[in-house]
Amino acid sequence: HLSAKWPASFNPKAPRPLRIGIHHDIRVLDIELSDDELRRALRAYTSMPRYLARLNAGTVRVDLDGEPAGEVSDAEAASAKALLCARKNKEET
Repeated sequence: HLSAKWPASFNPKAPRPLRIGIHHDIRVLDIELSDDELRRALRAYTSMPRYLARLNAGTVRVDLDGEPAGEVSDAEAASAKALLCARKNKEET
């Protein structure tokens, strides 16, 4: 649903970091999804290994139009890398 409505922002094959608070933007423009559906869709998208791998410090975040809307912080990048490492370690055990 999200990639169909906002392909400039939601591309599972080549994800880009999303603007912090993008769920508010979506909620204003889209009433088709319930709050729970939107939360689950965003969690699924932002939990993908491809998405997490793109969260490098200084990488530009995008809004719903694919326009620059902030940057990934050092702390956010470190959290993403730690999560990816934890998943990899869990898979190996």
